[in-house]
Amino acid sequence: MSRRVLVLDGLWYSLCPSFSPSVLNRPYPLLKQGKPSSRSGLTPALRIAASPRHRCYSSNARKTDTRSQFEANSVHEATSDTFPPFSRSISLSNKLWEDQYDSFDLESHHDEASSPKRRNKINQLPNVPKHAAEKSNDSLETLLQTEMARKPNITSATNILRLLIQDRGVKPSARHYKALILANSDALHGSPEFVRSLLEEMEKQGIAADSGTLHAALQALAVHPDFCLRQEVLQKLRDRWLTLSPAGWHFLVAGLLREHKFEMALEQLSLMQRKDITVDDWLHSSIIYHLCDMGELDEVLRLMQVRVNQGHDMTSELWMHVLRTAIEAQHFMTSRYVWRRMVELGYLHPPTTVCSDVLKLAASVSDIEIAKAVFRHLARRALSPTLQDYQQLIVANVGVGDLPAALGVLCTMHDAGLSLDQTTTQPILAYMIQSQTDRREAWQVLKRLHNEKHNIPLASVRVIAELCEHDAQNDPTVVEDAVGFYNEIHTLCPQGADLQVYNTLIRMCRTAGKREAGIFLVKEMATLNVIPDATTFETLILMCLDAGNYKSALMYLLDLAQREATVSPKAKEEIRSLCEPSVNEYALRLQYHPLIQDEDVPALDDATKTAEVPKGPRRGQLGRQERIAYNKERRQRKRRRLAMERLAAEGKVGFEAVNSPDLVDSDVDVDEMDEYIEGGNDRSSPSSKAGE
Repeated sequence: MSRRVLVLDGLWYSLCPSFSPSVLNRPYPLLKQGKPSSRSGLTPALRIAASPRHRCYSSNARKTDTRSQFEANSVHEATSDTFPPFSRSISLSNKLWEDQYDSFDLESHHDEASSPKRRNKINQLPNVPKHAAEKSNDSLETLLQTEMARKPNITSATNILRLLIQDRGVKPSARHYKALILANSDALHGSPEFVRSLLEEMEKQGIAADSGTLHAALQALAVHPDFCLRQEVLQKLRDRWLTLSPAGWHFLVAGLLREHKFEMALEQLSLMQRKDITVDDWLHSSIIYHLCDMGELDEVLRLMQVRVNQGHDMTSELWMHVLRTAIEAQHFMTSRYVWRRMVELGYLHPPTTVCSDVLKLAASVSDIEIAKAVFRHLARRALSPTLQDYQQLIVANVGVGDLPAALGVLCTMHDAGLSLDQTTTQPILAYMIQSQTDRREAWQVLKRLHNEKHNIPLASVRVIAELCEHDAQNDPTVVEDAVGFYNEIHTLCPQGADLQVYNTLIRMCRTAGKREAGIFLVKEMATLNVIPDATTFETLILMCLDAGNYKSALMYLLDLAQREATVSPKAKEEIRSLCEPSVNEYALRLQYHPLIQDEDVPALDDATKTAEVPKGPRRGQLGRQERIAYNKERRQRKRRRLAMERLAAEGKVGFEAVNSPDLVDSDVDVDEMDEYIEGGNDRSSPSSKAGE
């Protein structure tokens, strides 16, 4: 019979682009044959098992560094006890189990397979179930194929093959090699080196590897990856014009994922989608989990959107994992997609902590829709939002410029019984300052909320007072508006202003230089019996020093000392700087007072006792005009002291009634400010009577 001539023209290369003429001159083995071992009498599988270098992705293998796991040709170092006791039996050659039993010829012993002696010998094999010996060859073949496809296990495959080949003399075929290769998908004992040795042994025995065997190798390499061996298997499939099945595509992508070759895995996944190959849930979930671990949330979002658009479902555990990972990475778009797709529709019920984290993330990007959606979800599950949740909702509202909604949240928090401090209102104040919100407009917002039957908290009034204090630095006319707001405060808050509101308004008066308004507010505090604190006294002291009334400032400081309060470091520095240029006796006493000099305050016997102060300036330190003014002031103080002693002896007035000589040139009746000295003083004094 004549041999047909093969013409290698352009059509041939178009149809067979991977064909090489060199295959016609020499045989093309499936895999590269290893170097012959120096150990005589061992099959290739036995040589691999005895080798000290072996790749084994099992829990018993010694862990290597992270960098070696990314290399395609890396191998894991392991000791000989890492391998299972049956690893030396992974071979289907004629010398199977030669280290345990005498060698035999399959063809010569085929007729003796059913002898009682052989059955007794096989029953003595370890790990061989007794019921397996009673099954027929067909039953064992079926059991081998189904068990390895359902749950790969090297021990089970080895035991069944012992019965078929050694005991019953069944000739090894491609299906036996396929089952044993498939058994290497065992996560604990499988190995890519065993897969390579079995494929080489098939070449040596002249058994062609069919599509099922090569796909079984891809499945084993998906669990125990070996990039070089996988490429050789794929090349063999192409050379034989064998199509890669959908399962083979899945094993290919899974192996690339195990090797952390994510770009290549995503490229193969895109190729699967172009070929209309449906991606199974397990592979898609594995890709999502790996990408989440790598922090590639943009790609995670894209893959999930494609998956949902194709009509496929994902597990709740996967959605929750993606949501938690996105929150941890501060990736709002992924968090928003999961919330819209699963939580709002009622398919996913995250815990309260996750809801709070989503709310915080939405507030950081000023997404008011997601923020409100979180509150709707909490209300639907009958969960009470925390103080921090309300604060994040305020941040989200001011982020979109909705001041009425932010003030409305304060009303809701007030109705819920939550305490409103400066931390809660700070975002609103910062927004009004940044946007230059008009104070009158903000006050009108409160009045509209009151008309809508909302309970207005004092925190809302305080934040507007703080806005006025800020604006008073550049516009003194703000004080008039603020006093007008104060007069209307009882219409919004029946309880009236509290100490914090008064302190803010008094500081505003000092900032704007409106001491008359400050006196009015001090009188209001005395009338309403609002007890001042250290902040109030500090502001009053500084206000008196601004007016040059050193005596009243000293009296307020003594009253502050009797309350066992302290002065803030900033106020101390400012008091010293205001008293330093003056030679007034009260200014010197105030400047060198222990409270101002960070020393212990001496005990005071009564309200008229003051702390020791250094003597006045020396005569040589003053100029002529300064000495004249100083001596004149000393004579005036002496006459006033004598008059005070005479009146005090008659019981008509007390020490506090003596007018300060510093008020001679002052344009403000600062005596009215002296009337408000709460506590520590006798109620019969003029200042106490003014408070009454």
